[in-house]
Amino acid sequence: MPLYGHELSSSISPLECGLHFAVKLDKEQDFPGKAALLQPQKRVRVGLKVTGRGIARENCEVYLNGEKVGFTTSGTHAPYLGYPIAMAYLKNGDYPVGTVVEVDVRGRRVEAEITPLPFYRKAQ
Repeated sequence: MPLYGHELSSSISPLECGLHFAVKLDKEQDFPGKAALLQPQKRVRVGLKVTGRGIARENCEVYLNGEKVGFTTSGTHAPYLGYPIAMAYLKNGDYPVGTVVEVDVRGRRVEAEITPLPFYRKAQ
């Protein structure tokens, strides 16, 4: 889930962070902020599975093919998955699951791949 102050804030809209279900844009009534929400989104939130050696934390730069495309908002080692994970905002574009990126962790580029969110789903 998006955490306020990390994945959601006054400068990050509910639509950018993936909370589309909580915002009803098809209402006939206007509401404060609706016009801003209707603007094209500049970034997209993605999940990262860190496959290299390191743990991505908040505010690590993310690179794709050598170009900076975004930054991490949070990250940790997920003991229930057995590997480090992170969430990041990347500039608007298409990032298929499995896309390999690099995360700058303390001046060292660490490999990661785009993974679906949520990271874990309880078995039905």
